[in-house]
Amino acid sequence: MKKIWTILVIISLSLFAGIPVLAEPFQGVKYTVIGKSNLGSIKCSIDIRLEKKVTKEFLHKLALKLRKAEPREYDHMFITYYLPGMTPGSGAWATSHFDPNLEVKILGTTIEEEKALMDEPKNSSGEIIGKWRHRCLYGGPAVYTLLKRDGKVILLKKFHDGSSGETEMQLKKGLYRDRYEEKGGAAYSDYYIINRKGELEIYDSQGLILTMHSIK
Repeated sequence: MKKIWTILVIISLSLFAGIPVLAEPFQGVKYTVIGKSNLGSIKCSIDIRLEKKVTKEFLHKLALKLRKAEPREYDHMFITYYLPGMTPGSGAWATSHFDPNLEVKILGTTIEEEKALMDEPKNSSGEIIGKWRHRCLYGGPAVYTLLKRDGKVILLKKFHDGSSGETEMQLKKGLYRDRYEEKGGAAYSDYYIINRKGELEIYDSQGLILTMHSIK
């Protein structure tokens, strides 16, 4: 009995100090409690780090498990889920809120959308120069592919909603770095640079817009 109380105290102190508390895997998926707070019996807020994307059904079951594990009942319970690399407070991947009834929402890309996004586009034939992904939550992720086809440089864009497009590009040699621009585009159009890490940097007339990570 004393050992059990010691474990409970350690867990409580860890949460209070902001130290992540590891939980047992649930249905084969590991998750971590990375934040928790409550306001009496009115509400409880829990931040969860998932090791990977899961289904809506999984989140529904996990939410019920987390609520049942609480030592007291709350009028409202707000549970937010983050994936590896996501910063708490900067947009969650999903939520399962009891407000007061349970409602599960996936705010980011689902497993199905992820698969569709990573599938090769039908028009991707050619010599691939590079392939990159932008993981921004807002607006949804996208995959950009630069390739050579029939003597031309083509930029393929594929978005999480299934839409896609292609643009003919031209390579402009620079003193320090080469860059890709839209062929026939305006002088103020966006341009693309592959940096030393193999990442794709997108610029406009004001400077760097974003960096896309290379897909191996």
